Amino acid sequence: MKLALCYFDTAVSRMFVEKTDEKGEKTVVLSSPHNFVYRDEILAKIINVEDPVDAELQIDKGYSFHVVEKNPNLKAGEGVYYDQFSSTYKASGYGFVILDRVTQKVRLITPVQISKDKVRAYFVTFPTKFMKLPLYSDIEHTLQEKKILAIMDKEAIEEQLSKIDLGEPRVNRVMVARGREPVTGYDEYFVPLVKLEKKAGKVLEDGRIDFKEIDSIIEIKRGQEILRKIPAVKPEDGMDIYGEKVDAAFVVKEGYNKGEHIVESMGDSSIFVSDIDGCLNVEGKKISVSPFAIIKGNVDYDSGNIDFNGSVHVLGSVLPGFSVKAKGDIIVDKNVDDAYLEAEGDVTVKHGISGKGSMKIVAGGRVRSKYILNSTVEAVKEIEVEDSIINSKVFSNDRISVTARNGKIIGGEIIARHEIVVNVAGVPKENLTKLTVGESLFVERELIEIRREIDSVKLVVQEIMRKIKASFGEGLFEDPKKFLSILPPVKKKNCLLMLQELTAHNKELGEINKKRVEVEAKLKLSVIRWSS
Repeated sequence: MKLALCYFDTAVSRMFVEKTDEKGEKTVVLSSPHNFVYRDEILAKIINVEDPVDAELQIDKGYSFHVVEKNPNLKAGEGVYYDQFSSTYKASGYGFVILDRVTQKVRLITPVQISKDKVRAYFVTFPTKFMKLPLYSDIEHTLQEKKILAIMDKEAIEEQLSKIDLGEPRVNRVMVARGREPVTGYDEYFVPLVKLEKKAGKVLEDGRIDFKEIDSIIEIKRGQEILRKIPAVKPEDGMDIYGEKVDAAFVVKEGYNKGEHIVESMGDSSIFVSDIDGCLNVEGKKISVSPFAIIKGNVDYDSGNIDFNGSVHVLGSVLPGFSVKAKGDIIVDKNVDDAYLEAEGDVTVKHGISGKGSMKIVAGGRVRSKYILNSTVEAVKEIEVEDSIINSKVFSNDRISVTARNGKIIGGEIIARHEIVVNVAGVPKENLTKLTVGESLFVERELIEIRREIDSVKLVVQEIMRKIKASFGEGLFEDPKKFLSILPPVKKKNCLLMLQELTAHNKELGEINKKRVEVEAKLKLSVIRWSS
């Protein structure tokens, strides 16, 4: 009986196979540890035996693994030669041996892996059954046969081979050829050094989240670092391991462009800083710093409440329940509805101001609007309304004017320091309309605060007086010097301390009263009141 005795695993047809572990994860592993062979190593031989069991008696020394093939029509394929003297098939070099079932050829797979861009080549190694690895000369010969030109230096390859531990057989990849990597080009771009993301909301003390507080305005200080510059890179073609040109790519980086008011820093040319106080403005891929904040839409849950150390321009409306605070001016292109606006400068609402009980505007400058309805508006300077003021409380420390020919004030309370100008004021059988000229709400508030302070100090004086009378009686105030002279030293000391405290608070009370008189003098302007 003629058989083929094979010293490799004939069941495999590839060097590597994909396996799935218990977790369902796929990995690529070596298909067989028995198929790596070295030059002149016996791969298979034809034998004649009466019983297949007798095949084991003809196994060559040192060959522990074997497979018996009952169809011995083997042929020598690539990398394999037939030795007629010993009737064996042998390897002509280092590689991974397989049996091609279609052609019945025993052939070697050259263990060379080439990168997709053909710029690098690797030689896959695994110790043979005789613990052999390829030599540099074997690798060089294989690469030359494949017409690979960019072979690495002998020292570099041999250094990698020397680090392979034969005591722990495993697959290794040795880099054996390397061309010149192409350099990918791109234009100059910038990466932000400040966070661009809005917060989801502000966590309150009780654990709830205020979704109106999302810090959508990113305040910037002059000199603050904003961007880091990534210099442009010129594309350079490379060369693959065959000596062919590898075209360089040009990509568009996911970065930003530099906008207004961002300049190069003094100490580092790659760092760019703001040259003004303002807020960060991101338009597409351009980052700039603006001296005023622009809300591109409504003030709502998307923008959150606005609090900015400058001027604010809202391109939409301010929706109910939201607030806008600015150290500069506030401009609203549409409406303000049941919201809160506070500006140290002017407030301009191009459409109207209306509320349902919570609408309030406080301005350190002027207020301008088309109409005011069911709202509270206070301004240090002029309040100018085009059409009407209806059922509102409006105060100006300067003047209030309704400019339209049929402009009217109906209901509410209107107070101006200097004058009120309107064509129609009040309507019979409607809500009471109160107009007052010559009164300063700010002075009134200052006076209220002073009176509150006077009452507070008076309470302290009364308490000190109560303690003194309780401790020393009424006689102290009839003749203080005589009374103190007969007191024991300790009581005398305590009494003096109380009297000093009383004197200090009475002095404070006198100074506050003096201030009250000065403020009250400001109110001695003629006040004109009118109601309808």
